[in-house]
Amino acid sequence: MNTKTTGRSRLRLSAASAALLLGTALGAVGAQAESIKVMDYLTEGTATVAFDNILLKACTEKTGLTVERTSVPYAELVQQFLLAASTNSMPDIAYIDNSDVAQLAAAGYLTSVADIGMSLEGFVPALQALGNYEGKDYAVPSLNNTVALYYHKAMLEKAGIQPPTTWAELKAAAKALTQGDTYGFVFPGINNEQGTFHTSPFIWSNGGNFEQLNSAQNVEALTYLRDLVNDGSVSKSVVTFAIPDARDQFISGRAAMMIGGSWLLPQLDEHPDLSYGVVPVPVPEGKARGVPTGGELWVISATANKANAKAFLECVSSPEMMLTYALDRNNVPSREALWADFNAKLPRMAPFVESLAGARSRAAVLGTQYPKYSAAYSAAMQAILIGEKDPQAALDEAQATAEAGM
Repeated sequence: MNTKTTGRSRLRLSAASAALLLGTALGAVGAQAESIKVMDYLTEGTATVAFDNILLKACTEKTGLTVERTSVPYAELVQQFLLAASTNSMPDIAYIDNSDVAQLAAAGYLTSVADIGMSLEGFVPALQALGNYEGKDYAVPSLNNTVALYYHKAMLEKAGIQPPTTWAELKAAAKALTQGDTYGFVFPGINNEQGTFHTSPFIWSNGGNFEQLNSAQNVEALTYLRDLVNDGSVSKSVVTFAIPDARDQFISGRAAMMIGGSWLLPQLDEHPDLSYGVVPVPVPEGKARGVPTGGELWVISATANKANAKAFLECVSSPEMMLTYALDRNNVPSREALWADFNAKLPRMAPFVESLAGARSRAAVLGTQYPKYSAAYSAAMQAILIGEKDPQAALDEAQATAEAGM
């Protein structure tokens, strides 16, 4: 990075000073008059405000580092990171989706957590593993989330319907709740990782996976979703819906039920007249719940100042900061010691905490291959939902595409 290639002897002295200061107390304000570049994809509403006002502001004060923040849309973060790498202008640290860690680590653009001298002791092992690539931890866990089923209380009560727990109940409820301009059910079905993420509970709870895209279980799961579109319970426009679009459909009353993550809770709170409930995502009769493990991880670029990265990451991932941020973001903290306090202070997160018992890592098996399998899957999902292709044929093609490396 340009800021690291001038005044090299001065920066070495500064890094040494930072290390000494960190050895005495995390909260001590360092004497560094330096900046740290941060890249993230939190571009919307309450998420970006919390990131600025809770994490960045507090840790700027505690470390003495000035933050230079770059926020880009979710779908563009990896591309922008790679572009920055090609121009020798990578951020020092980035806040990324856990499914992208392996890709950046394999390309040699990340520094391991051990290389900056930071410990991951106290983090939930399964969540720490989300940032592991070929035996090394390349990420510091932050917050975790998954999805659940949101529903309009008044709509279900008026129809005499209990919140569904099985696929059969969901299908019947969605059909009964489809009235006038209101569809019974909505989910983000856009052709990218958001579409994969929000439909993955139907894949995993049916015994499917993303390694074998054309399995009988996957075909059955996407046939189920296609049938909801075919019978009018889900709008055909669902293939154009990103997370904000599905959320807005629900808020406006144009959808009675919605698959959504816990991060939506503060956004829905901005609408005091909205009365809603949340339950775990319905599953096939007699089968176990499977949901995606979402959430962001902190990664360190290969060109980062190690002392500065360590100082800042130890601040943002400290128990105090993590709990405060988790409560504001309605995400589960990665430190297990914080869970009891978190549950006591935010009991409405219970459906999400409960669901995390069946959480799956999207990239655990496929590693760096995951993005192309996800892309092939989401493209097939779209073709299936709009009736362009038969489910088996679409997923056969997706499997072939993924295996061929696209």
